[in-house]
Amino acid sequence: MNHPELWSRIEQTISRYDLLQHPFYQAWTAGTLSQGDLKHYAQEYFHQVAAFPTYLSVLHSRLSDGPLRRAVLENLCEEEIVGAPHSELWLDFAEGMGAERDAVHQTAPSATTQELIDTFREIAAHRSPLAALGAFYAYESQVARIAGLKADGLRNKYSADAKTCAYFSLHATWDVHHSRVWADQIDARMDDKDAEEIVTAVENAAQAMWNSLDGIYQQCGYTCN
Repeated sequence: MNHPELWSRIEQTISRYDLLQHPFYQAWTAGTLSQGDLKHYAQEYFHQVAAFPTYLSVLHSRLSDGPLRRAVLENLCEEEIVGAPHSELWLDFAEGMGAERDAVHQTAPSATTQELIDTFREIAAHRSPLAALGAFYAYESQVARIAGLKADGLRNKYSADAKTCAYFSLHATWDVHHSRVWADQIDARMDDKDAEEIVTAVENAAQAMWNSLDGIYQQCGYTCN
């Protein structure tokens, strides 16, 4: 990393909202969630998965020609064009948990999930490109760490098949690459004056992700500490 102080701040910020420490994901890996809980999660979080490519599209439309715009477009293509669209892979997971694909599409996001979507859209549309990359890094670096554990939990605790686990198996590797791309782009372009805005966007994104999971956990009937 070319800016170790910035990356120390970014990682410390993300660690305050480490989703692996959230009781919902801890219950997932322990196998103590019900299949109904996972079905609800699949239906609810679908809205964020389906919206993520739109954040990339909004940022892409704001950028001038060059390597950064192409990096954003490459990520967008991997979300929606290369292989199966990631929202369809998520629906495979939802279906494996007992949801109907059409029914998932017809659900509306809860207030905390809508807040998560609104947070990412606002950052992508209105803040600096480097701030948007910081938010994407906060999201995809966490997904990369969590996805493999989710897939293992689904297989080992819920007897899920490969199709049901495919979204998480894919993101365990792809989002390592994606988060690395965002980090490299930030490193190549940032100036000291950009640091506060980047860290603020990282915190806003990470906190919105945590709050969304809080909402889902509570909707399943659990109490957050």
